[in-house]
This record gives sequence, structure tokens and C-alpha cells, in this order.
Amino acid sequence: MGLDNNDDLDSLVGKSLGQFRIVERIGAGGMATVFKAYQPTLDRYVAVKVLPAYHAQDPIFVKRFTQEARSVAKLQHANIVPIHEFGEQDGITYIVMEYVEGGTLKDRLKQRALTVPEAVDFVIQAAEGLGCAHSHGIIHRDVKPANMLLRKDGHLLLSDFGIAKILEGTTNLTRVGTGIGTPQYMSPEQGTGQPVDRRSDIYSLGIVLFHALTGRVPFNAESPLTITVKHLNDPLPVEYLRHVGVPQPIEQVLLKMTAKAPADRYQTTDALIEALTRALTAAQLTLPRWRTGLQPVGSPASPADQLGVYPGAGPFANSGVGLGRISQSLTPGSQSMMPTAKPPMVTVPCYELSDKWAAYDHYKAPNGRPILARLSLQNGYMAGRSYLFHQVVTTIGRTNGNDLIISGRTVSRRHARLWFEGGRWYLADVNSANGTLVNNLRLQPNQAVPLNDGDIINFGDETAVFNIVY
Repeated sequence: MGLDNNDDLDSLVGKSLGQFRIVERIGAGGMATVFKAYQPTLDRYVAVKVLPAYHAQDPIFVKRFTQEARSVAKLQHANIVPIHEFGEQDGITYIVMEYVEGGTLKDRLKQRALTVPEAVDFVIQAAEGLGCAHSHGIIHRDVKPANMLLRKDGHLLLSDFGIAKILEGTTNLTRVGTGIGTPQYMSPEQGTGQPVDRRSDIYSLGIVLFHALTGRVPFNAESPLTITVKHLNDPLPVEYLRHVGVPQPIEQVLLKMTAKAPADRYQTTDALIEALTRALTAAQLTLPRWRTGLQPVGSPASPADQLGVYPGAGPFANSGVGLGRISQSLTPGSQSMMPTAKPPMVTVPCYELSDKWAAYDHYKAPNGRPILARLSLQNGYMAGRSYLFHQVVTTIGRTNGNDLIISGRTVSRRHARLWFEGGRWYLADVNSANGTLVNNLRLQPNQAVPLNDGDIINFGDETAVFNIVY
């Protein structure tokens, strides 16, 4: 049964797509309609994005949808909305994602323009998420405030990765000289139907920054074609930036983000983040308090140096992996033999779920499978998420540079360390402010404690269940 008009879509309320019971419609756009749904198996709410029904009849669309959804679902990053599931039922194509209660940046901008630190903070978070996708060959193609979800604490998550790419290749949508996206935020090359790369996303992010600072988009008109022409030919109206007092260093960064030629823009999101960080410093401004853990971006380390400082976990439902490795023997209970992590990378962890780190799983269970660990978060913003770890060292904490980031305010910046040695999993607190508890017993700092299946672990007020998996 294909559903396309509003009445048909509203009829989904009360019904189920897979294991997800539709509760209410919470949003709609040109590419999809979004519903709030309930997942009884995990006792949580999720967001279900339903794509227009006529696409399900297009074999090109179905193939592209499956390929792109699988690619995006493998990405794990603190600023990318996790995809829980995708599929098709009764002619309805849908994607299931995390439900974020705080609304979108578009909703926030309807209330007021942002301060410079607020706007730059959101753009840096979005750039971090985009950088992760770009490093895995994925271009967003529809960067705009409506695709930036905000948690109540100001944490931003990008959504709708790849949907524009899926739709661009369908037989019933492709037109010469047009691109699928939102004209007000599209780069000149995308608006004219040219091939796009990560620099197109950086341009679109520049338009988002302009909007966030001034309360309006720089180019608008009655027709998409006229808007595209303005993106191609008109200079950025910097007078709007100056009218609201945007500092000159920020203006200069924005001008480079939105350069007409891709070669004149920042070539990577890392370069953009570094420029924004320096511009804030030059303007004697600081990021909002919830982002005080952000550090200036340095040069990436060599692959050999990056061992042990990459993310150590991925959602269990997608067979996530931990990265890094133990560099010395560990003795349970010995402070001097605690594994020492290398200085952390300063960017937010970005990784793709795969089995490439399974080579470090040397210890096998009787059934021949490696002994892995799983942490299932029970409360806070991350409640309902589970993470699977290979036999490697994993750092746990609240801020960038940790392998597993738990965003609770009682979690220290560097809180604990999890690793495997000699057939056992071990946990140690690393001088956290609020402590690490196992079954309500507080660990002594830097004291390695063996874990058992079913142990309850507290990182500050954040609770997790530890399980051994093989």
C-alpha cells in the first residue's frame, strides 16, 4: 500500500512498521515524513523517517536506498544521529533513528539569531560529524538547520545523511540542471547539477553559519532557479553580518567557507574547525560552557601513532568494534602495570563499524569465538545503547579524545579504562571526580579490577551493565 498524501500518512499512527509502533507525526519535508514511534523491546522512543511511497516502485531507488543506508548506518560519531534500522514494509520505505527531544536548529533559529559563540559551537559540532562522514567517502548533500537535531544540553547531531544522494539517482526525480536538496543552502556546483564533494558540504555549512548569526539566509527568491543564480553570481551580503556585530575574524572564515569556487574554500572540515577556533580566540570569545572540553585541532598522527587513541566501541546491534591495542603485559591489581594510553587525538572519535580490529582478539572461548565485552547504558541520554569491545584498551570519559564518550555531567573528562588480559576483562578508575563503582563498590584509583558477566558499573551517575560476549 503506497502512502503519499497527508491523510494516508496520518493513517500510520497507531500501526507498526516492523517492531516500531507509530505514535505521532512530528515533522514533514520534501524528502520524508518523520514520526515518533515506540520500540517495546528496548522500552524507548525512536524517530521513524518514511520516504515517499512512489520511490518503492523504482528499482534504482530501492538499490541505492539499501546501499546508502548500510553505509551511513556503519558510521559512529558523537555528532551523527545513529541509525537503528531501515527497511520496507507494505510499500513503505523507512529509516529508524534516535529520537531527539530538543528539536532542530531550524526550530531554534525561529526563536532568535544566536550569539557568535553559540553559532560557532553548533557549526563546529556539525563539521566534526561531516568530517567523519567525509573520511568514509560519504557526502551529506543536504546540510541545513532542519537536519541538525539538538539535545537539550546543546549537543548537535546531524541527520539525513545520504538521502539526497539516494533520491538524485532515481529515475523519476533526476532532471538536467537540478540537484536534490534545499536551494537556500546548496553550493553553486550542486545547484547546477555538477558533481559534488566534501567542499560542497562545507559551503552549505557556511550558509548555515550565516543564518545562525543573522537570522536569515543570504540568498532567497521566489524560485529555486533564481536562488541558484544568486549563489553562483552574487557576493555574500556581509552587511548583514556587520549589522549584528559579527567579529571580523569570523566574517573572514565565513567568506572562505562560502567561496564560489570549491578550490577557494576550506578543503577539509579539520581545516575549518581549526580556523573557527582561531577566529574565536582572535575575537576574544569562548565556546559555551558545555563545550569547554574542546581543544584546538592539531595535525593527525601517523597510523602507527594512532593505535590506542581511536574510538573503542560501537553500537552492539551493528557489531561495533574497539580500536587500539595493549602495549604491555597487565597485572590485575598492580598500579604500576596499568596500561598507559597515548595522548588523545583532539578530534571527536569517528569510526566505521567493521571487523578490521578483530585481529587483536587473540583469546578465544571454548566455542572458538573471541571473548568480547559489551556495555549497555541504562540511564541518561545514552540509555538503551549498547557497545561492543574487542580485546583492546578503551578509555572512557566525557570529552573528546576518549574512545567511549559518555556525556553525563557526573562523568569526568578522563574517567576509566577497560581492557582485556589473560582471559579476563578488567576495569580501572583513572582518578575520576565522582568515582567508578562495580556492584556498588567504589574502585580505588588506578587499581585494576576483574569484571564478571552481569556486573553493574557506575561511571559517576551513569549506569551500565557489563556482559561477556562470544
